[in-house]
Amino acid sequence: MIRTSQLTEATVELLEFIDECDRRGYKNNNSLEAMRFDWCLETGGMWYATYDNEKIVGISGVHPFMDGWRALFRGCQLYSEPGGLSKNHMNCWMFKYHLPLVIDRHWPRPIFVTTNVDNDASGKMLKLNKLYFYLANKGIFDHLGEDIVFSVNQNIWELNIDAYEDVRTIY
Repeated sequence: MIRTSQLTEATVELLEFIDECDRRGYKNNNSLEAMRFDWCLETGGMWYATYDNEKIVGISGVHPFMDGWRALFRGCQLYSEPGGLSKNHMNCWMFKYHLPLVIDRHWPRPIFVTTNVDNDASGKMLKLNKLYFYLANKGIFDHLGEDIVFSVNQNIWELNIDAYEDVRTIY
């Protein structure tokens, strides 16, 4: 059974997820400190976790950023949603299940996502950065440019909520 809920504290399931991230070499998610778990909550942010049979398979944070909210912060999944590839990234637990919760809670303020330009702490981040250019070409995001965010060069993307929701209705 798949479910997504908000996390307000470090649970046993979260610690198991972190241990698995450590085993896989996912450096941004291999400890509460690396995730900046408490910091995210202290800034007024929140965490979402998607569970598959009561095991966390995807997590992401959201926190105040610029004039809105930064979503999919420290987003990480152990595997994609079953069903194969998705040209719209809807096989990603966080993209499919967390973004709607962020939209429901924080719209009409802008929602941003950042992607690493040249720092790859998991072996998958640079591929994700390329994917967002594709999503921008489809109108789901607007690329606002590069900037240093928390001492890391990042691309900054603003979510086009209408385009995202149009695509999401397909899935």
